[in-house]
Amino acid sequence: MRIRYYIAPSLPKEHVGRKLAQLLAARMAEAEGVGMVCSSSLPLSDSHPESTPHLVHVFGAWDSAAAKFLSKAHRRTIPVVFSPVGGLLDWNKEVLPPQKRIALLPGQKSMIAQSEVVFAWSDKERKSIEAMKKPQRMEVFANPVISNTISADELAASMLAIYQQAVAEFDAKVRERINNDISKWKDSEGITSVLFKMLYVRHQLHQGCIPHESLTDLCQTMVQTDYNEDEMNDILRQMKWDKWMSRLEQIMSETDGLTEGFMPLPPLNDNVTKKIKERIELA
Repeated sequence: MRIRYYIAPSLPKEHVGRKLAQLLAARMAEAEGVGMVCSSSLPLSDSHPESTPHLVHVFGAWDSAAAKFLSKAHRRTIPVVFSPVGGLLDWNKEVLPPQKRIALLPGQKSMIAQSEVVFAWSDKERKSIEAMKKPQRMEVFANPVISNTISADELAASMLAIYQQAVAEFDAKVRERINNDISKWKDSEGITSVLFKMLYVRHQLHQGCIPHESLTDLCQTMVQTDYNEDEMNDILRQMKWDKWMSRLEQIMSETDGLTEGFMPLPPLNDNVTKKIKERIELA
């Protein structure tokens, strides 16, 4: 699991929220199977597909750069977690200049609404967050930087379990949305099996990375599933998915040996296809 921490640039160096994020990042990096990047300067992902995070956690409130980063991850359909780290408590809101608070308020509410989970570090903070915008899910923990009621190791373990659950639940919502998109063809079981996996690969590309195993799964489904090819072609063209499928066919012919006898459309090898190939994450 790849996790990206983004600390709001406006958080002072000695702020307990910044120290908390850095402490958690160090603990997460030690966890088995976790890849951790903690940076406020690196882009969401670079030219390497393996740099695309599975989850983003933003720390800090009232910061336009943090709001933009969170929103970008949300648009990329990457699950997001948010910690205002005290910034939404009443006394912290009051120290902001009124004009700045008014200007940043819509973005602040969006950060809460777009997050799969919002973490608060006290019951007072929870209430202040909920008074501004009701989150999808709220978790409250003590901050080990200033409290001895929980250790950094205990907090990191609990948060990692929540991250994993958030990613799984987010993925389930994506799958449900795709199933709804293809529900009109539910009577054509073979076709819907192929369409679902084709559209799921498109979702993964939108996130920034296509695992090779997803292409292998789609390829095997196309080879092993019986379906009406003419009906499939009509659906692909009607929904304007034909070029997407043709490009995937070309890629799978190279990565998994898909042959033209199992392709509903002629393969397409254009510049877009080449760009898609660059986003494939090899095992």
